[in-house]
Amino acid sequence: MRAPSTWCVDSNPEWWTVSELIAIDDPSWLAADKLRTPGGDAKALIALAHMDPVRAARWMVEARDDAPAIRPRTRAQQAAAAIAEAFVADPEVLEPALALRFLARFGHLLSADGVIEFAAQVGGRTTLAELAEAVRSARARAPHAVGLLRVAVDLALTGEDSVQAHALLTELGRGDPSLATVRFVHSARRRLPATGDPILRIALLSSFTIDPLVPYLDLHCRALRIDPAIYIAPFNTWDREMFGEGSGLARHEAQLVFLSVSLDDLLPELAGALSSDDLAARGAAAIDRILHAAERFLSWSSATLVVHGLHSTYRDPLGAAAARNAPGRSEVIADLNARLAAGLRRLPRAYLLDTSDVLIRRRHGALESPKMRHLASMRLGEDVLEDVASAYARFVAPVAGRTRKCVVLDLDNTLWGGIVGEDGPHGIRLGDTSPGSEFREFQRFLQSLSARGILLAINSKNNEGDALEVLRSHEAMVLREDAFSAIRINWETKTRNLVSIAEELNLGLDAFVFVDDNEKERALMRQTFPQVLTPELPRDPALYRETLESLPELHVLTITAEDQSRTRLYVERRQRETLRVASQTVDEYLHSLNMVVETENASDRTLSRIHQLFQRTNQFNLTARRYDAGVLAARSSEPGWRVYGTRVSDRFGDHGLVAAAVVQRANDAWRIESLVMSCRVIGYGVETALLARIAADARDEGARRLVGEFIPSTKNAPARDFYPRNGLAPAGGENNIERWECDLHKRAPAVPAWISTTRPAHGS
Repeated sequence: MRAPSTWCVDSNPEWWTVSELIAIDDPSWLAADKLRTPGGDAKALIALAHMDPVRAARWMVEARDDAPAIRPRTRAQQAAAAIAEAFVADPEVLEPALALRFLARFGHLLSADGVIEFAAQVGGRTTLAELAEAVRSARARAPHAVGLLRVAVDLALTGEDSVQAHALLTELGRGDPSLATVRFVHSARRRLPATGDPILRIALLSSFTIDPLVPYLDLHCRALRIDPAIYIAPFNTWDREMFGEGSGLARHEAQLVFLSVSLDDLLPELAGALSSDDLAARGAAAIDRILHAAERFLSWSSATLVVHGLHSTYRDPLGAAAARNAPGRSEVIADLNARLAAGLRRLPRAYLLDTSDVLIRRRHGALESPKMRHLASMRLGEDVLEDVASAYARFVAPVAGRTRKCVVLDLDNTLWGGIVGEDGPHGIRLGDTSPGSEFREFQRFLQSLSARGILLAINSKNNEGDALEVLRSHEAMVLREDAFSAIRINWETKTRNLVSIAEELNLGLDAFVFVDDNEKERALMRQTFPQVLTPELPRDPALYRETLESLPELHVLTITAEDQSRTRLYVERRQRETLRVASQTVDEYLHSLNMVVETENASDRTLSRIHQLFQRTNQFNLTARRYDAGVLAARSSEPGWRVYGTRVSDRFGDHGLVAAAVVQRANDAWRIESLVMSCRVIGYGVETALLARIAADARDEGARRLVGEFIPSTKNAPARDFYPRNGLAPAGGENNIERWECDLHKRAPAVPAWISTTRPAHGS
């Protein structure tokens, strides 16, 4: 069958099928005419790919992105697959240069297996660098294509860039969280040099086999830039391990411990007709056993302990009739979990992991496999491992100091639906019905972040007047103007705006989460400022809340009074800035603040906030040492140590507890092991007032010298001149630790003239 060219031009090519085009058996005619309409053009390309893959590949790599044959993604995929299939069957079909160009341009259209096979064939005929560049180019078009990512990982593992290999492995595991892939990621990573990320010592204790969870937990830690050292206690030895006395858990010196004890293991009678009364009595004894072990563990360890809530995979023996009998099994188990939660709240550094929350959020698969429960004593099924590890990460992040401090938000199609500049302030989608209720729900979640001490800011390309009208007067807005600690509504680049916001809030860029519906804006932010957390936002706004809710970097373990009032504190900060601009001199401004600084010894009331300061402060942190809550508690009561906390207030309000120090006391000299201060009070002399208090206490107790330590880091430049600025002189050092000291009887630090101080008794 050969079509006359005149008939081809005049006829409707949409009537033609791919098989009919192939039957023409004339690649030259197909390549020359490339039938004119978009649909026909795509069909001709598919036919050409089958008949003459070289000509089709060359045409595709040279075609514009808006070429009719390429625009229908499904048709382009079919053509690319046909070319790849021909190339894999006979690598000589395409010369290496053309094969690389084709992979770079259309690798994102191939299946995972297709990409892997294609790369394997071309890899033997070109250099590693050329293949890596082709894969990189293809990934730029589809960064989340798992097949391309797997090839990129293989190339990175072959090369010498271990940092890139670690990053790609993490990306692969997050993109494909199947057990096989995550195990591959975990195994491949163990063959690489260490990342240099901070090490977090984690221990897993359980009444069942928990080893399969390790690759997933490792993956989530790596995503947080943490190098986990994970200890797994021997099978079902959790209570003996927690009593210490030479146990593997004690030797591991864990900073974070997860205890997972199955109620079904504690009470195997649940498989039968155990009555509610017996369940309540035996369950209470089981709770006491867990709490006793937890109390003993926390008495000798400074770690944070997270205990799984209890649940049973066995249904109520009464079946449907259980609804008419009170209390039912589910009610009794709920009461037991409430008792467990109350008991853990009475212990320091102990938390309950709400297992029911994990079960509710599980998208697929059973919690456990009955078959594997009997064969291997496994109570976490393959499909739930990712969910459990994700729940663990919400504890890992705050323990490791990875909590972010500010969420920066776009407006159009992020906080509301539509574009206010086009739809008008009253034409946007925002309300109690969809479309619009999704954004209102998202705003309610963002509002709840303020209770955790996380700030909100706006970074929007918009007409300021239109956007502010929505913030101030739209009846469905949950977040009003005063909910945001910084606002940038203009036509500047969002990267430049973010720098401005960081300067205003006095936060490092690694303190921010950037949320924007625009894919190009997200890509630019990631490229310009990789230290800013820029999550991938789904197209469906109904998933916005869940996306941010799942970020471990937005979770905290303790909520202090300062956290709950942080937004107000930044509003007061803007008022101070207004006063500063109106003042003639800096000295006049500082004196007009009427600042009062109160420094006291740490107490049960202040320890959680002091711990938070040491965990989360980066800029004014003299040593970047991160103290466990247990260590701080111990040092605050030991005779040879003193832990200080400093509160600040002025004419505009109370800053709260904003500075802290850990000091080692000795007869001749006191040593400041570490000192931190919130960035929001930098520049007011608060740190000098705290130093003066430490010096006065040391002198009062007979010490002659005050010694301070400084360890430079990439983030603590604002603290670099703290000691020399306050009269301390260099005193040597080693292992990157600088030491500074002063003679307390010659030149002791003094409180700035514009600060009034109060000095409670040491025992306060």
